[in-house]
Amino acid sequence: MRVRTAVGARTSRVPTVATTVLGGLLGLLALLLPLLAVPAPSAANDAGAGGAGGPRAAYRLEVVTANLDGAERSRGGDKLGTVQRVVRGSAPDVVLLQEVCWKHFRRFIEANRSWIGAGESWRDHFAFQKLRYHSGCASGKGVQRHGLVIASRHRLSEVVSHRLPNPHSRTPHRFRVMCADVAVRGPLLAYAPDAVRACTTQLRAGRGRASGAGPARQAQAVAVRRVLAPIIERDRAAVVLGGDFNAVPQKGTMSQLYRLSRHGFLTNQRGLFFEADQTGAYASTPTGRAAGLEQIVCRLTPRVCRWGDPTHRSRGQARKLDYVFFGVNRAEPAATSGLFGTRHHLGGDVVRSPSATHEVYLGWADLQLDLS
Repeated sequence: MRVRTAVGARTSRVPTVATTVLGGLLGLLALLLPLLAVPAPSAANDAGAGGAGGPRAAYRLEVVTANLDGAERSRGGDKLGTVQRVVRGSAPDVVLLQEVCWKHFRRFIEANRSWIGAGESWRDHFAFQKLRYHSGCASGKGVQRHGLVIASRHRLSEVVSHRLPNPHSRTPHRFRVMCADVAVRGPLLAYAPDAVRACTTQLRAGRGRASGAGPARQAQAVAVRRVLAPIIERDRAAVVLGGDFNAVPQKGTMSQLYRLSRHGFLTNQRGLFFEADQTGAYASTPTGRAAGLEQIVCRLTPRVCRWGDPTHRSRGQARKLDYVFFGVNRAEPAATSGLFGTRHHLGGDVVRSPSATHEVYLGWADLQLDLS
């Protein structure tokens, strides 16, 4: 995984003639391969799923997730600018945002109005779930809404949200996971209207036993898994889950989601997801931690581990708190070798924002999607 800085114009690479020609051939091949795709065995068998059995084709799905900190000292505007630069530079299929003020949501719609086709409204591509009213968003009750966002250049449908438990809470803050079906359209193929089920959430923040946040996050992660398990286990669709989980990868909370065990093996039967950034290896000690198990595991074969580059920076600490998960029924965790070398099936970038807290995280995966 690369860490990029986005404070001005997006950095570009100058290709040579050879790389340009090779890139063109690879791009053409990538367009043609889906036409030859057939229903392929996937990790669904590992999850105990029976499989839907319909025709499928390969598609590389790109997902952006970011916590805008929308109500905190105007950070939302800075983050939104970074999100928009990533959207322009990579054309992601799905954008998942947390802690979004209504005013930032409206700005995001205006910046991406080209997604709205003839006969469509903004509601066909943008969805907002209010979690609470926050005085930091703006004045007036009507515009103080603060919550979650799902957006896509593809059409959205079946937008629903599920309430998450929040035991021993001292605040009125509600927690939900919001989901929508995404009708992905490739360059040559149209996929089923419900080929992708995309979801976003934010789990409770807080550290230390006195806060009670740890047990609350655990209960919320269990609830999220229960919502999405039937879709994955029945192989109904490719599932994407992104957001701010407020826990580092080695915590027990994340064992409710990761298929990888804490030791880096595919033995955690509770977890139904692969995370985008689990194929790299730290070249040096992770920030704020001594050399430990996560460094050793990342160097095993295949190079998968429950650790990733930091997505959150505060008070001199850098930690991974933001994730993009893909359901094991349609995603593969490891790289494969072929005619053109090694092909990774999961990956992404952390894009630094002018704000000092959450970065913007772009994750992707090669998925098998149902054809329409």
